[in-house]
Amino acid sequence: MLVKSAAAVALFSLISISSNASDKSICGRTDDRVPSTDAKVARALDSRTGTGGCTVTMIGRTCAISAGHCKSVLKIAEFNTPMSDSRGRIQHPGVEDVYEIDQESIVYRNGGVGNDYAVMKVLPNNVTGAYAGDIQGHYNVTFDRPVKGDVIRITGYGLDYNDDERNLAQQTHTGEIMSTSSRSGSATMTHVADTMGGNSGSSILKESTSEIVAIHTHGGCSSRGGSNSSTLIADHQILKDAITACLATEPQD
Repeated sequence: MLVKSAAAVALFSLISISSNASDKSICGRTDDRVPSTDAKVARALDSRTGTGGCTVTMIGRTCAISAGHCKSVLKIAEFNTPMSDSRGRIQHPGVEDVYEIDQESIVYRNGGVGNDYAVMKVLPNNVTGAYAGDIQGHYNVTFDRPVKGDVIRITGYGLDYNDDERNLAQQTHTGEIMSTSSRSGSATMTHVADTMGGNSGSSILKESTSEIVAIHTHGGCSSRGGSNSSTLIADHQILKDAITACLATEPQD
């Protein structure tokens, strides 16, 4: 009788939620991600009792970004998440750190490498009434184009086959930009930061400025080389317009 490990069960459930879950990959022979506690970065789930999903990052008081292929799990954003349990099952934070995503606000495209994004509004917490960006903070998005060799950081909620408590819990890693390219309707940036399924939608920060330059979406690394892929914001006009429009309608208190 074949017994599935906790990580395998988590992988199965995650793939059922996000069609590209298995595409994320480790660059090189070792997984160099480390646990992190970035309050600006949330785990996206399909419900308050979800078992895995994608990653969302706040870019304003209410505005957030993720990947378009994550649309089915862009229902709940939970911040300040605990580590997973000894069987690799995610643990949820307190209700004050769980927010609903406004489904009517989501602007997204699941168009493959270079054209995969989601911009959305996060509703006020239904217990505290507070906006996520006010409590958790947010990152600024830059429309300046990064260059090959820039060091970037990716933080998100990927699978982990080596450590059950890190499985689908928040981890972070840095790597270099390998290339940028664009053509009509798409803009791609490749990189060698470690990721796994669940990192879909992770914002990519330029390490020197802590500004968001891209959205992580697809894998491509292996132990022998390769690179992971993202949607480059600076060269994607429709995505820039969606971000600008969302930020322009932020609540003013």
